[in-house]
Amino acid sequence: MKNNKEKEVTIVDIAKYLQLSNITVSRAFSNPQLVKQETRELIYETAAKLKYRPNAFARSLKTNSSKLIGVITDSTYNPVYAQVVKELCEKADKNGYTLMMFETAGSSINEERALDALFSYKVAGIVLSVVHDIKGYKPSYVQRARGYNIPLVLLDRDIDGYRLPGVFLNNYEIGVKCGNYLAQKEIKKLLIVGGPEESLITQERIKGILSILETKQVDYEIVYADYAYDKAKENLKTYFKTLPNPPSHFVGINGLISLAFIGMCRQYGIKDVDYFSIDEVPYAKDFGFDIPCVYSSPFEWGQKISELLFNLIENNNSSKFNERLYVLGKVIA
Repeated sequence: MKNNKEKEVTIVDIAKYLQLSNITVSRAFSNPQLVKQETRELIYETAAKLKYRPNAFARSLKTNSSKLIGVITDSTYNPVYAQVVKELCEKADKNGYTLMMFETAGSSINEERALDALFSYKVAGIVLSVVHDIKGYKPSYVQRARGYNIPLVLLDRDIDGYRLPGVFLNNYEIGVKCGNYLAQKEIKKLLIVGGPEESLITQERIKGILSILETKQVDYEIVYADYAYDKAKENLKTYFKTLPNPPSHFVGINGLISLAFIGMCRQYGIKDVDYFSIDEVPYAKDFGFDIPCVYSSPFEWGQKISELLFNLIENNNSSKFNERLYVLGKVIA
């Protein structure tokens, strides 16, 4: 009986097709820095054309892809991401998929390792909150994902210059909404605490805030910290140790930064500050804080990213489904 099952493409097939050595092709996937860029790109393009995928279970898997979905974030502590992952888990479970979670802790090395692991497991798709949302960040795994024909969907943070599918916030508009809220207040001194200074999210949110407040001649100061709670708290210690006069108003660029600032205010006995947060402050109401914020529904975020990912999986990663979706924020006071 004739076996109609397609032969699985290997590195050897790609090497023969391009008339390159097996070692060169292998290095393009395992150690891409050792292969010239133009050669790498040619290999990745050919891999996509031949529908090649790496496989950690080459002798045991019976299908061309696993029923696994990879999720990579810098912190599983982030409550917004946690809700998004919960929605994704429910969608995956209904469709017979299982999630594999990786935490990068802000390390690009950990990010590369996580992607390598997911590629080797032949995952059906990947949701990624990238380590660096900065200009000029060009991780090699983007081309490899394309070469393997594995859907790579971005969560929150963008990779500049690639126009990858994903679900994002309009950070400038969020900043404008924040600025409009603050413009109604009698502000003596405003402190804005952002994430890393080079972060595009931080830059756009602050730009939106200042587009409103600079017309009001508000006295403001900007301090840069980290998006993660523990790191933001450490960043803020220096500010509090040298603080001559507390601000009358505060804005945190995300919920965990706001939580870190509130904790430091309590530690230093500072009470007369009006808080505002972009994103809800996690568990604030449980401790008697009712903090106004720009709220973006993590439930909507999770639903949109689940739908986008499974559309790509079910349609063989077709570019027709490479959507860039946005969740709208609203002020809750």
